Amino acid sequence: MSENRKYVELIWHQKYNNIDKGERIPIEKPNLPFQTVETINKPRIKGGIQSFLFPQDEYPKNYPGNWKNLLIWGDNKFVMSSLIKQGWAGKINLIYIDPPFFTGADFTIRTEIGDERIEKEPSIIEERAYKDTWSGGIASYIKYLYERLILTRELLDESGSIYVHCDWHVGHYLKIMMDEIFGYDNFRNDIIWKRDAPGKGAKTVSKQWPRVFDFILFYTKGNEYFFEQQFNPPTDLQIKEYHYQDPDGRKFKRTTLGDYSDNSIRKLEKQGLIYKSSTGRKYKKYYLDKAKITIDSMWTDIFGFGVITSSKERMGFATQKPEALLKRIILASSKEGDIVADFFCGSGTTLVVAEKLGRRWIGCDLSKFSIHTTRKRLLDVHNSRDLQKENKKKYEKPARPFELWNIGNYETIYWQEKENKYLSFILRLYRAQPLTGFRYIHGRKGNRAVHVGPMNAPVTMEEVEKVMIDCRAKQFL
Repeated sequence: MSENRKYVELIWHQKYNNIDKGERIPIEKPNLPFQTVETINKPRIKGGIQSFLFPQDEYPKNYPGNWKNLLIWGDNKFVMSSLIKQGWAGKINLIYIDPPFFTGADFTIRTEIGDERIEKEPSIIEERAYKDTWSGGIASYIKYLYERLILTRELLDESGSIYVHCDWHVGHYLKIMMDEIFGYDNFRNDIIWKRDAPGKGAKTVSKQWPRVFDFILFYTKGNEYFFEQQFNPPTDLQIKEYHYQDPDGRKFKRTTLGDYSDNSIRKLEKQGLIYKSSTGRKYKKYYLDKAKITIDSMWTDIFGFGVITSSKERMGFATQKPEALLKRIILASSKEGDIVADFFCGSGTTLVVAEKLGRRWIGCDLSKFSIHTTRKRLLDVHNSRDLQKENKKKYEKPARPFELWNIGNYETIYWQEKENKYLSFILRLYRAQPLTGFRYIHGRKGNRAVHVGPMNAPVTMEEVEKVMIDCRAKQFL
């Protein structure tokens, strides 16, 4: 633990092996191979010559023409660890993550295809991951996030930023934890996003103030970071105030000069910023085309899908965020050609917006349904009618090339929906006798306990410790 008297730290069960000595349980960082499943929109070869879908002069600034964005299926802990080991440390400019909230919720994905409502239950891999994440209560959830936030910091460029989306369940714990990982001095904002409207449904009878907002914690890796202030245009009501105009048609409003000195007024007159009324009284001009309203840390102008139920963006994901939310974050904290990452990419909103704004991107998710949804959404990203109207020449082409990767995924597809058969098959291969009544012990071979590890991830020391605890608790002999 730190010797600094001002140091504050969040402690949870099993954060330390020995809390008196300050020995933390180490975070394992395996290096697993990635397998390229598919390259989408890759350059074509015509007549022996490579033909690019996007010629170099059509790429955004600082965007290499040979770059391929990455969509990765797998556990983000192993994805990030492997990326670090394979040379990606310090390469990402902006990370946005929207981890599952600590709700103990049903993770079935519900969506609509045409007039049909589809429900997709979690796969065995997802279900196991969720059970592990929530099995120990909030301590196991905090540990889950802590390990992944440590990895995000390693991946960030020294001038990089991270936005972490959370709600009332863990937002306050998360703030203390991120102070520890990123540094209290690198905390920039606690953004309040009002996603829902009060006074409807169960909110009208609940015995509490309705919860209609989420937190977004904004941190940077260091003190030198990129940030471009965002502005809102004036409202229709404000525009009505600009009812004066110059001979060239430029609109302005007038205000009294207040305590401006005579010298200052003369300077303003030379700049054409003084308006003289018919009575000869002077006023200061404020032009409509210069009117900017700074966006602060209270975001009430972007509605979630609980309010906008008919949006064409909706993909059927209960926690899906609107593109406008990500657009604001990406424009503020990245430049064209920068690398934007989302390691809980869900329906792919971050990646879609990054693509539209000319950023490079990396995304991953444990859910194969999420990966397929994101893939399809990316294929359609530049075919949007609205974008074509805005700039037909720029957006009439498909998404820039990207690769679909798996991590540590071998011939496991057959077993994903057949966990019992998978366990049975592995035990037979090992010639072990199946056992019941244990949580982590699946069989016995002689006087030895047998545990079958996950299909798509390495066996960790934490898993080994759980097997040992199971043995002791049930007095395995």
